[in-house]
Amino acid sequence: MRRVTKTNPPQELTAWRDANREANHTYHDLLGTAAYGALKVKLLEEQGWLCAYTGRTIDNGSFHVEHVKPQCECGEWEDVDYRNVVACVPANGGDASLGYGAPVKGNWWDEQLFVSPLSDGCERRFRFAWSGHVHPNPDGDERATATIKVLHLDADALAKLRKARIDTFFGFGQNARALPLSIAAARIALANIENRDGKGRLQEFFFVLKQLLPKYIDGARG
Repeated sequence: MRRVTKTNPPQELTAWRDANREANHTYHDLLGTAAYGALKVKLLEEQGWLCAYTGRTIDNGSFHVEHVKPQCECGEWEDVDYRNVVACVPANGGDASLGYGAPVKGNWWDEQLFVSPLSDGCERRFRFAWSGHVHPNPDGDERATATIKVLHLDADALAKLRKARIDTFFGFGQNARALPLSIAAARIALANIENRDGKGRLQEFFFVLKQLLPKYIDGARG
């Protein structure tokens, strides 16, 4: 998980809320409107085209608008509050077939136990291994443990995706390049790991690589 810094909501969403303020409209009323389309575009750009919970690359057709605090727990107007929504895989927010992420979280909610991607320091609460698996940081941290469990962030399928990205990036295993990543190149990569490309996209699982690069530079792969 990486920190998602919320900016200003799209103008279309603000205008929709203002126009419907007396009607107490809900998220379902927002669906299909121009404001909803603008919301999806803004979330995608804001998050650097990465899923807020998993770090997987997303595009226009592969994510849904996820309520960090579930809709069933929201008070008046809260389910159309820009500060409560993020972009997450898959496109169908009710499809739990991936086995991890937003759909398996469902309507679970405990603000005291959930590490939100909108919270300060959320990245530091998770420790990623070379195997692609994730652990609480520090070990036994109650909130990180609960979040990993509820989102299934250590599911084998997701860990394998992270492992494949690690192997490709560093030049390990079957996905190895001609030569492993040099230490000089690793230092440059670390300095630029949070940079976006020309289209505003972040590297898939960049926050995992960000943790592992210093260890690689120091020769620590244990």
